Amino acid sequence: MRNRPAVEASPDARASIDAVLDRFGNSALQLAANVGVRVINLRAVETYRDRSPALRRLASGVDEWPVPPAGLYVVAERTVYLRSLSPMTVIHETMHALDNALGGNCYLSSTEHEIRTAFKDARAFVTPYAASGLDEFFAECGRAFFNANDARSPWPAATPERLRSYSPGMFDFFEATVASLRPTCEAHQYR
Repeated sequence: MRNRPAVEASPDARASIDAVLDRFGNSALQLAANVGVRVINLRAVETYRDRSPALRRLASGVDEWPVPPAGLYVVAERTVYLRSLSPMTVIHETMHALDNALGGNCYLSSTEHEIRTAFKDARAFVTPYAASGLDEFFAECGRAFFNANDARSPWPAATPERLRSYSPGMFDFFEATVASLRPTCEAHQYR
């Protein structure tokens, strides 16, 4: 049994992805591996449809968007597809995979009362994208919890402090329920 998700990428890209995934800690990576989560880094000439049987079958059109996404999580395949290797993208998409793994065969964010209440009662969001749905709320709050940002992003930095300020319930949720996701390196301290 693997102790972390399988990563399909060039050696340099794999090292970069693995370094970001290490922020989650062994328990979260083991959970993801146990449910069959995979991470695939698209090569420059590949589209999401080229690699994903589900997206090909659905004729999703995501590759034709004016700006295709930096990454996607495809639930039916339990696969994170990455076009960008930025920590922001890797953490956000892997948070979707963990949301799905924690929920069994559906997103925990769609069924967990504490998460649904935090979303419903929010007066402000850790990022604008967090306001777009329960799954994105979970992923962006997780990204803030792990302090994963991209200097080129126009959005405010998603930090543990910002999460605690904007959504203390989600900060507490990640502290209590998903504590095994906490990174161990000193560079990512919370308090």
